Amino acid sequence: MSNKYSEIVIEGNFMLAKGFLLGFLSQTKPESKYFLHRKSGIRRSTFSEMLKEFFELDNYVHFCLEDSLVESFKKAAELYTKVTDNKIKSVKPVKSASFTFAYEFYNKEYAEVANHMLANLPEGVTLEDYFPYEEKDEEGEGVEAYAPLHSYTMRAKGRLNGDFEGIMDLYLQIKKSNLSESIMCSEVELKLD
Repeated sequence: MSNKYSEIVIEGNFMLAKGFLLGFLSQTKPESKYFLHRKSGIRRSTFSEMLKEFFELDNYVHFCLEDSLVESFKKAAELYTKVTDNKIKSVKPVKSASFTFAYEFYNKEYAEVANHMLANLPEGVTLEDYFPYEEKDEEGEGVEAYAPLHSYTMRAKGRLNGDFEGIMDLYLQIKKSNLSESIMCSEVELKLD
């Protein structure tokens, strides 16, 4: 069973908030996972928040933290508000997460790796609106760099939805794999309580 997470929004400097978070985790539970929205591909709640952050009109730091650590993090942040000038603006439980993807491969081995990822989803993650298309053309074989047709084509698009931790593990697995430039992924969208 995966951990439950909450989204925390802090008003303050990004580097200071990240440093405070890492210091907190190093003293409480160093092996725990955290996901900074800016670094992990998680979409900010609203477009206006994203614009404000981009133009640095307001400095909001969004991240997701395991629920078991939220209360102690809130207490620690309150104690050091005068020192850091960071304030917790909101804490909302994450119900689920999702992202869309699309890919096109002309190499059967890469297509098999992508299909293997989709066939072995983390617990609590479902594949929705999945539309694969595979085409084999025996006439296109030969020097493919100059061929107008490829001997193999695999296209697919779909949506992955479900457990937050499972979605994040899969999203980051795709982004860190050698297929990252071939699989287009949207930002991760959170469903909050």
